[in-house]
Amino acid sequence: MNIVQQKIEALLFYKNEPLKYTWLAKQLKLEESDIRQEIYAMSDFYKNRGITLVISDDEVSLMTSPVAREFIQEFTKNKEERELSKQALETLAIIAYKDRITKSEIDYIRGVNSVFILRNLLIRGLITKKQNILDKRSPFYVITHDLLSFLGIEKNTDLPGREQLYEKLNILETDYLKEQEAIVKEPIIVNDSKD
Repeated sequence: MNIVQQKIEALLFYKNEPLKYTWLAKQLKLEESDIRQEIYAMSDFYKNRGITLVISDDEVSLMTSPVAREFIQEFTKNKEERELSKQALETLAIIAYKDRITKSEIDYIRGVNSVFILRNLLIRGLITKKQNILDKRSPFYVITHDLLSFLGIEKNTDLPGREQLYEKLNILETDYLKEQEAIVKEPIIVNDSKD
């Protein structure tokens, strides 16, 4: 693999979602046609491996290979059968009652980093990511239709006690936004005294 292919692979692994050729071209400062050429050249590398390169007309992704699919499905099934931890239930409740929320807001409410819990909930299909138009680097987390179906409700507004909890979460969100504004407005003090 050449350096461009290594960078493409790293981005695919890091983002863990299908990436558009146009996006890859912009990140790597190359022409889209060059990106396509590099990706097609990479496809042989992924033959007979645990992961494979899935190439479509406008995007590419790294996925589990067909050979390992049954094993992964069994592994995922066993993982899904385990009960959710208290921390995972807490995070899931925040997302469900808030409707849509960013990771940093979840971390602020919980007081700890939630990256591993969010990944676990994503793997189980209980939550999903939605694009945040205001900040593309910070997607919104929302609950899935599968979770609503499991809970036996049609929409998250049907959750018990939602109005009261929603108000409390909004207060926390307001506090979070004020704190973020204060950080941005905090003056930078330059010490120009000469010792």
